[in-house]
Amino acid sequence: MTITTKIIITDTNIITDLSNANILDKFVKLDNVYISDMVKQDEINSNTGNINIIKKFKTINSTAEEINEIFKISKEVNGLSPYDIINFIIARNNSAILATGDKKLKDYSEANGVKVIRTLKIIKLMKENNIITIKEAINSCLSLKEHNNTRIPSVDIDNVIKEFEKDSVTV
Repeated sequence: MTITTKIIITDTNIITDLSNANILDKFVKLDNVYISDMVKQDEINSNTGNINIIKKFKTINSTAEEINEIFKISKEVNGLSPYDIINFIIARNNSAILATGDKKLKDYSEANGVKVIRTLKIIKLMKENNIITIKEAINSCLSLKEHNNTRIPSVDIDNVIKEFEKDSVTV
């Protein structure tokens, strides 16, 4: 997977994780990263991360048809918020990748043909695409481990660090 496909950030967890990993400023500069207008207006606050950096995200607006579709899908699926559903719809309609930390949204999206990435995959893609170095990638993972508000299991972070360390030996 390349990092050139349009990416729709669905929730504040991704932003907070990337902020805690000290790479949000580099991620926001990518030409293909968007946040939905509803999430940007209603869910972003100073607890999410640096507001000045977050304001730099390009916004993708929901259409009236997409908003109407929220109600249809919410009748069919339990456990997804209107924000989850609109982000799924936007990603699907734009052939985009959904960046989410929400397992229910991940499962629903993948079952309905939308690719999903999570924080550690974003870090890997940023490293693979030379947006960050191996050292920055390792330090990002270490920073994530230091923050108690990440939902990412430590064992998963450790495994990614080991992958990066193995790559740095072969380079």
